[in-house]
Amino acid sequence: MPALVGEAPADTRERLLDVAEQLFAERGFDAVSLRAITTEAGANLAAVNYYFGSKEALIEAVVARLVEPVNRKRIELLDGIKRGEECDARSIAKAFIDPVLEAAARGIGGDNRFFKLMSRCMAARDERVSRLVMRQFPEVVARFVEIIREGFPGVSSNTAHLRLLFMAGAMAHSLFHHDKLAILSQGRCELPSFEVLREEMLIFLAAGLTAKKMEEGN
Repeated sequence: MPALVGEAPADTRERLLDVAEQLFAERGFDAVSLRAITTEAGANLAAVNYYFGSKEALIEAVVARLVEPVNRKRIELLDGIKRGEECDARSIAKAFIDPVLEAAARGIGGDNRFFKLMSRCMAARDERVSRLVMRQFPEVVARFVEIIREGFPGVSSNTAHLRLLFMAGAMAHSLFHHDKLAILSQGRCELPSFEVLREEMLIFLAAGLTAKKMEEGN
């Protein structure tokens, strides 16, 4: 894919992001070199260094491009709850999972790239990659912990963080590794439609948020 003569710098940057996103989703972060990305994008290594500075910064930019819209939507939904909507467990669970489902439904890349890349992020063993991914979440984590504690008086910060962790784990495994359902059920259970999967997940996550907590200090 040769670069176009007179192409705007912004186009070069976006093309590098598009190619990196596709290759990272297909092969994983470690297996893809900068040379593979630049060759596919019709660019050179100097372009990567100019726009991003390093492979780690490119990974962070790719993840941010996918995750930031999801987290903005989450905060928007949480703001809606705090403006007067019923602050119940289902509303909180919806604010957490619906933006992810919406992002996936848009068919980023037309090949489930969103799910593939997010699955790579969740499974990343490289500590550097994990840190780059987690940089996208401090604000949204703080907002969810805050509203969980406001909605369920008596829940400590520790418990709120744990329940958010459990919610994230259940959602990620169910969405990013849903093929495991056939293995788990030995072929007796078919994967339901996204609508049914969403509803069942909301019921499960809301029940987890309202579960009786252990006695704790704080």
